[in-house]
Amino acid sequence: MKISALLLLVSFLSGCLLTPTQPEQVVYSSSIPNAWTIIGRISVTNKRGSEAANFKLNHQNGYNQLTLTGAFGFGQTTVKQTAQGLLVDGEPTYQTLEEWMVLELGWYFPISALANIVFKYDDNTIEGWHISTKKHRILNGIGYPKIIRLSHSNKHLKIKLLLQEVNRLK
Repeated sequence: MKISALLLLVSFLSGCLLTPTQPEQVVYSSSIPNAWTIIGRISVTNKRGSEAANFKLNHQNGYNQLTLTGAFGFGQTTVKQTAQGLLVDGEPTYQTLEEWMVLELGWYFPISALANIVFKYDDNTIEGWHISTKKHRILNGIGYPKIIRLSHSNKHLKIKLLLQEVNRLK
């Protein structure tokens, strides 16, 4: 009985040695959908310290809606781009999304470039931001970044996006 168990264990382990170790080729999207949603977690490190929040970014009809939720669900802010301008929690403001983020949060990141990073795997330097996407996941046969790291070349600012869900709506 012991010998057969030992032989079974040895044959199982030898099979593991024959498993190929090359990573599989990841296929990325060749186009950006007209409508999409990304849900995840954002952490920001700057001169003032570190902050983290949950986020949901919707893109539809050429406009973005960003919802930030603080730790444990305390505090939620929704910022929506419309044809009439920027709405913050339903109230109009005369700022751009970038201006609002800098004024209210003390930092910003290039949300307009996020679609290229997520859907087309464009991890070049954009507007002074160095972009890194090392971990990926496969959803419906297409590769998406799991973690996006952004660091600004002229500012002490690092942003990490952990993408938990990516949905192509149209």
